[in-house]
Amino acid sequence: MAETEVEGRDEEETHSSSLSSRPLPFHRLLSYADAVDWALMGLGSVGAVVHGMAQPIGYLLLGKALEAFGSNVGDQTAMVEALKKVHKTCSTV
Repeated sequence: MAETEVEGRDEEETHSSSLSSRPLPFHRLLSYADAVDWALMGLGSVGAVVHGMAQPIGYLLLGKALEAFGSNVGDQTAMVEALKKVHKTCSTV
């Protein structure tokens, strides 16, 4: 009789552990979110997009600055004017 109780417990533990280890569908996870959660997820998404755009914009501005140096190597006043244009672009971004 003790063996059947132990076997019964093992089956219950196996059944309960298999239920708890099943993955939760994504839509079911979002069904528990309230307005604050949705607002925070929206702000996080916007922040991720802005953060992702920082490196390409930096490369673009660096490329413009290097182009201003490279295309006006012999003429210092033209180089300064080209760099002023790049500076204006940087300050507007």
